[in-house]
Amino acid sequence: MDTQSDKVTLTLFYAASFVVYYIVTMLITLFPNYGALRNNGLLVPVLCLFEFAVIYPLYRFYCQRRTDIPLGYLRPGQALLFVAALVALMVAQTQFLQPEGWLIAQSQQGRSSMLILLLTAVLLAPVFEEVLFRGFLLQGFLLWAPKSRFACMLLTSLLFAAMHTQYVHWETIVALTLFSLLLCYARLRSKSLALPIFLHTLNNLIAILPAWFYA
Repeated sequence: MDTQSDKVTLTLFYAASFVVYYIVTMLITLFPNYGALRNNGLLVPVLCLFEFAVIYPLYRFYCQRRTDIPLGYLRPGQALLFVAALVALMVAQTQFLQPEGWLIAQSQQGRSSMLILLLTAVLLAPVFEEVLFRGFLLQGFLLWAPKSRFACMLLTSLLFAAMHTQYVHWETIVALTLFSLLLCYARLRSKSLALPIFLHTLNNLIAILPAWFYA
């Protein structure tokens, strides 16, 4: 069992990881060619590359010392149940979601920019976002409130939704919160990150593929 000092140390590590992630996100806006990246549809891929390069090594460092946030593996039966839940959530979202300007703008980019976005959003973003949100942050909240799982999941999900500033409609923020709640539950049920990473990858693939075909 973690001592009080262990809890404080772990909480500081989790919080520092989030702060580093936020700082990296903000520093990108200071790039001299920030406007060009945005206009060419390369801003999100560059963000993904830098954030992955920061968060994943922190996760490897963490796993060398602790085993409470393992990568794990997929269980086919469990994965199918959560995929069905994800599909049901996505179908329900089609009834009230408004088209987001960010996705529309991406569909107007060239094929090469869309390919880069597709690869980074599908292969990199799910990994570092799951490590940070359903890994470090959720674990940090559970460390102090282990009997309040839903509250911990909700706090994690609200932070996750708030960090996706490229979306502007409140319906999308609600959808991101519900999506994150599903990922949090998948993390707790599977006791690993493999299932939420898989679900996140599938979600991003389904969301971005239409823009690829219209590019």
